[in-house]
Amino acid sequence: MLWVIHLISLYTYSQDTLGFTIPKLYGFENVNGDTISNRNYLNDFLKKLESQKKFNDKKINILHIGDSHLQADYITHTTRVSLQKIFGNAGRGFIAPLKISKSNEPFNYQTTSNKTWKSTRCVSSKQVQPIGLSGMSVKTNDKSATIQIKTYNTDSLDYSFSKITLFHGKNDSAYSTVMRDTSNRISFNFIDTNLSFTSKYIASKKVSQVEVQFIKTDSIQSNFIFYGANLENDNNGILYHCIGINGARYKDYSKSTDFCAQTSSIKPDIILISLGTNESFQKNYNSEIFYKEIDTLVKKLKYANPYTPILLTTPANSFYYHQINYNIPLISKTIVQYAKDNNLAYWDLYSITGGENSAILWKKTNLLSRDGIHYSKDGYIHQGNLLTKAILNAYNKYVSNR
Repeated sequence: MLWVIHLISLYTYSQDTLGFTIPKLYGFENVNGDTISNRNYLNDFLKKLESQKKFNDKKINILHIGDSHLQADYITHTTRVSLQKIFGNAGRGFIAPLKISKSNEPFNYQTTSNKTWKSTRCVSSKQVQPIGLSGMSVKTNDKSATIQIKTYNTDSLDYSFSKITLFHGKNDSAYSTVMRDTSNRISFNFIDTNLSFTSKYIASKKVSQVEVQFIKTDSIQSNFIFYGANLENDNNGILYHCIGINGARYKDYSKSTDFCAQTSSIKPDIILISLGTNESFQKNYNSEIFYKEIDTLVKKLKYANPYTPILLTTPANSFYYHQINYNIPLISKTIVQYAKDNNLAYWDLYSITGGENSAILWKKTNLLSRDGIHYSKDGYIHQGNLLTKAILNAYNKYVSNR
């Protein structure tokens, strides 16, 4: 009888756990350490993943906040695609008008306009206009301006959308919006979200390209400040929202006008924070100051999302002025210590990717770019695969131990 029960438990384990193989390992990774520490803190998130896998009954929002390592979306795209192929594709998620602001934009969507917009980012010394969920904003005073949004299908995933939520300035002087399908075949219905900084539209069919137009319905309307848009389909599954701004630090997101408050509007089931590289460029690094900067952002995010677990990640090793950046291990140590002190989950990418001096090995294998700070496309994809593996390791441990 015990033998039969044991066989049943083995069968259940094999059915519930999920396999994932990293396509290529280079020999210097600490794969055995590729786990999320304080995993139990993420149990509510992991439980939702399990429910979605079994019953297809959840739309799960993952919010990942970072710097230039995330802005190009290679890390997050890799993890997004892998998780969506396992748990379901609920859409591309949040996008920012990075190209309209004259910055680099991910390859899986495009934002354009017929006019030039005034832009500001969270890293600006003077934030001359409000900063929202994207960590940046673009502004126009021309009601004839338009915004074109287009998505591209990638890795056998369809990123066309039937729901689009615009995030914008919440003042009375903002123009009203009209959503139009560029083919003029699809109609949109406006849905009131009861949030002054969003406008939501639902299409009669899925589309991959839309145009946002503006109308002046009141004499006081004179501008439009645009933060970004959330693109969804009608399916349950994963929405992986990537917020990345070149040069960003913890304190940059903290000081942004509406950033933390607006994160709650996408109802994140987990928040990942991948920052620290830009803090490491300081000549006189102070761990106490950095610890407080982490604390400020985390507390603001927790205030807006009191029941959402937060996962901190450490930056991988890199160079600075062609020498090993010896502040990176100090930064990583502070992040890990903060997570431990505050009972957060953390993923120690610094140790997982080889730790001290590992940037030399990453450069030899063409995983690091010429500047020694950023990684090559293959390097970012590799980090995305490592993150996917860590999340699925945590998932497998949850479903096998509950």
